[in-house]
Amino acid sequence: MMPCDYTAADGSIVAFDLDAVTDVVASYSGVRRSWTATIVYVPATSAFVELRSSPQDIRGNSHEESVEVSAHYLQEFFGLTQAQQNAIKAKPGAWRFVDRRSGA
Repeated sequence: MMPCDYTAADGSIVAFDLDAVTDVVASYSGVRRSWTATIVYVPATSAFVELRSSPQDIRGNSHEESVEVSAHYLQEFFGLTQAQQNAIKAKPGAWRFVDRRSGA
């Protein structure tokens, strides 16, 4: 188990197991444009969460955030249609990770 927290849409902090998520898509954050982002689906809470990382500073340090995101945000910034989001929720294990940072 790899414990982690995310900030839910209502502002509460939710604990989850990072080992139990489905990796959905990697790209750049729509909120923090220069930050890399990975969207994961957390089956235990039925939430899509953006794991954000800032660019490294001169010492190699970076900041990280984990925030629940909406269906609209997923569609606008990551190109995930509502049908795709529903499919992930229905069968998370069947989803194939998409990396939009490398153009793959």
